[in-house]
Amino acid sequence: MLLRVLGWILLAFALWLGARDALALLETGGFDPTPVGQVWADIHRDSLLLLEPGIVRHVHPALWEWVVFPLLQAPAALIFAVPGLGLALAARSQTPRRRRRPGWR
Repeated sequence: MLLRVLGWILLAFALWLGARDALALLETGGFDPTPVGQVWADIHRDSLLLLEPGIVRHVHPALWEWVVFPLLQAPAALIFAVPGLGLALAARSQTPRRRRRPGWR
């Protein structure tokens, strides 16, 4: 149940970000999707600024360069929609189905 709710929240956030990007497309005439890093910076800039030094110093510099930084530049609507859809579908398949009783139609 919790995974399904989290999936739907991520999908709703992705839809909102997609609508925001679509409105920006109509206003400016050019498509420039909002990156994940910009969304994160809008929410809490200090934690984003501490992410790079923390990963480079304590984990591995290649993780920042090859995985995290490209993800921060990816379109936010897509990054939130993919796990949201995955969680919603995974939680749906785990829900027990009701069995039909014999004689009931």
